[in-house]
Amino acid sequence: MSKVAIVTGAGSGFGFGLSKELLKLGYVVYATDANSTSLKAIEELGAIGRRMDVTIQNDVDAVIKEVLADQGRIDLMVANAGFGNFSSIEETSPEEVQKLFAVNVFGVEKCIRAVLPQMRKQGSGRILMTASVVAHVSLAGLGWYAATKHSVRAIANALRQEVKDLGIQVSVIEPGTVKTNFDSIAFGHLRDSRSISDYDKVMLGLNKWLGGMYRNSPGPNRVISKMVRAATAKRPKAIYPASLDVRALKVVFYLFPRSWVDALVLWLAKR
Repeated sequence: MSKVAIVTGAGSGFGFGLSKELLKLGYVVYATDANSTSLKAIEELGAIGRRMDVTIQNDVDAVIKEVLADQGRIDLMVANAGFGNFSSIEETSPEEVQKLFAVNVFGVEKCIRAVLPQMRKQGSGRILMTASVVAHVSLAGLGWYAATKHSVRAIANALRQEVKDLGIQVSVIEPGTVKTNFDSIAFGHLRDSRSISDYDKVMLGLNKWLGGMYRNSPGPNRVISKMVRAATAKRPKAIYPASLDVRALKVVFYLFPRSWVDALVLWLAKR
């Protein structure tokens, strides 16, 4: 019997790549995205594409209902849908903050809440959540985005403990700087939505420094490989750092005094 996976944000980036690899492994893949047009490529490879906006409860419920009616089980939920919106704390509008949390946190909440009853009934299942290195390392311009990924990490840590004895496994993927559609959206906002000149020195420097890291970073293959490992390992790890920059930034952030970290970030931004 083929295993059944639901992947959110599957129209591009990590979600698309993971869906593609799961199809090769024989999974029945329900590839979901808020933009149904973006799913055509993965549907051509054999996935079942469904429009699902993770911020809309009816969308999530409809997909879960269809999967259970057609397949009778859910083996893997990949809560991957998310986006970045880089700006200073003050320059990010309340509406933009709410949208970030609606997708990156409450979208994850809706997805895992929807599959847990079936996974408990089965006595098996696996949940993957896409976090980020900024679940540990919050930097100037990334505060609100980092807050959403801190939340994902906290949710995953608690849930992993709660469901361990129920046969359900929970893992977090932590990408670092990776060249995908994500950076064009996040840095586009940082470039085009500025409103307070007092932050120019830090924000423009951040755009140059961190934006340069993204533009020169590798593609998503390494992250996708870690996601496949998390999805298929007999004993999956709790956390999968997906690149060397993730490990390095975590070491710097946790081992050095916060004043040193602040000074380093501001030095890099103001060069």
